[in-house]
Amino acid sequence: MGLNNLFILNVVNSGISLIMGFYMFFLHRNSFKLGTGYWASGSLIIGIGLLFKVFFPVESSLSIISSSISITIGLYLYLAGIWKFKGKTIYKWIIIGIPVLDFLQSIIFFNISQSDRIRIGLHLFFMIIYCFLAIYEMFRLNSAQKYLKKIFLLNAFSFINFLALLFLSGYDLIVNPKFNQFELTNAVILMHIISGLGMISLTFGFLSAVNIRLNMELESQIKSNTKFLSIIAHDLRGPVGNISSFLNLLQNETTLSEKQRKEYLGMLNTLSQSTFHLLQNLLEWATKSKNLNKFKSERIELSQILDGNIDIFKSSTVLKSIDFKYIKGEQTYMLGNANMLQTIFRNLVSNAIKFTPEGGAITITSEKTRNKVCLIVADTGQGIKSETIDSLFKFEINTSTVGTNGETGSGLGLVLCKELILRMNGVIDIESHIGSGTKVIVEFPAVA
Repeated sequence: MGLNNLFILNVVNSGISLIMGFYMFFLHRNSFKLGTGYWASGSLIIGIGLLFKVFFPVESSLSIISSSISITIGLYLYLAGIWKFKGKTIYKWIIIGIPVLDFLQSIIFFNISQSDRIRIGLHLFFMIIYCFLAIYEMFRLNSAQKYLKKIFLLNAFSFINFLALLFLSGYDLIVNPKFNQFELTNAVILMHIISGLGMISLTFGFLSAVNIRLNMELESQIKSNTKFLSIIAHDLRGPVGNISSFLNLLQNETTLSEKQRKEYLGMLNTLSQSTFHLLQNLLEWATKSKNLNKFKSERIELSQILDGNIDIFKSSTVLKSIDFKYIKGEQTYMLGNANMLQTIFRNLVSNAIKFTPEGGAITITSEKTRNKVCLIVADTGQGIKSETIDSLFKFEINTSTVGTNGETGSGLGLVLCKELILRMNGVIDIESHIGSGTKVIVEFPAVA
């Protein structure tokens, strides 16, 4: 009668695990990047392992070893999913190493040195380690994860119940001289029931956390799109309207002198360039946000990229009488994307021109220091307040600042630059003092 009840419990628990695994796999495939792929795999492996107890003889190696190992693998995959969801490093030596150790000890103490007590005791030990790690992760939340507190506390309660049952089983294993793993004691029945309920509660707990995260990301994306619309409405209306006014003036005003015409043409040229640059930023940011801009890494030489883009800025620097220098260092190779690097360079130099007054100076330097490839853009412009430097890289609070000749922008330039620099494993730093200029330093890992 006991074995029949055990059969029923195994069928129920394997069914629960498989249903939960398929539920996560098919209905939440779009959120695998948040860890549900690990949770789905873990549930399916546990469910398949429990089926071995259903379809194979009770005391066979397939029934005993396969089911216990699958439970170990499945639970540690759950742990990997927790780490993935929290954005932490997945320690492969734990996720792979402990199931391998459990498998080896099961083979040794089942086939070679037959000892059910040692084999089951070590299996319980690996499960207890898992519970302590999982409970620790449920309580260890940083300030950005506080919204998970209630859900993770409920999950922690499930892990604590499971841990208590593991200790109860371990106690029975130690003190009961007639211990039999196939004997349905109250503790075993309770453990099976709570394991099934725990799998259900953990699954829905973690999926609730995923849904909250996805909802927050959606709200953030809506805010970003709203800012895009405001940027387009505000920043394009002014330049396009000014271009139209200048063209109308040049076409219809017959009393303008040649000097005035040249002056207006210069202003028109500056306006058209800044408008084009604005549109470029908006389009590049939009394509990057929609993942349309595929990142293909290649070996590129920094100086070669700069050589091909320096001439773009000569007319703008001449109009403002800026002393424009390019100091070319030795050949410096890096891994990255040429189009991204061009975008970064154009934005940094355009900013320098925008905030450097007439008669100022801009120096572009490419160099290699130790194992780093460096791009330095230094100007003698108006400088930046130290307390506002960090906000320049934040999309949510960034605003456009008017240049020394009234140039306007989108406020997106440095935000876009930092995103692209990070994607190429680089770093950006700004050194600036009010009234004495700004130096922007970009570093990438060098390659041979």
